[in-house]
Amino acid sequence: MKLKEKDLEFLDLLRTGKTVKEISQKLQLPQSTVYYHYNKLKRKGFIKGLKVEIDYHESSGYEKALILVSLNNVHTVDFDQFFHDLKGESIIQEVYEVSGDWDFIFLVNGPKANIINFVHEKLQNIQNIKKIQSIFIMKHIEI
Repeated sequence: MKLKEKDLEFLDLLRTGKTVKEISQKLQLPQSTVYYHYNKLKRKGFIKGLKVEIDYHESSGYEKALILVSLNNVHTVDFDQFFHDLKGESIIQEVYEVSGDWDFIFLVNGPKANIINFVHEKLQNIQNIKKIQSIFIMKHIEI
């Protein structure tokens, strides 16, 4: 099943914890239609339990990427400010604190333009960031 733009927007709202009422208002749909879409996407396997899984490669215009970030200062207080600056970024799916040359790896997804804007307009303007690297995922391979 190829997802439509409205389906992707619905899943993103659901993933971020929005209520049926909030989704209904945001998408300008009756609540009964929101429940219908929820059940349809659940039957199709895009919603498993409370976890939303979107195959962005099957959805035109959506990408998945890893953003590697290294900070100048790596103290707990600096981390708190760093994450405060990123609060509310809807394209962030997961964040991993890692060892080595990088401090964090972000798994992000959404339209390619949004990912690029996130890196160039948001991350590059945070003072404590030393370096950033973006890696767009081309294909997921299961072994």
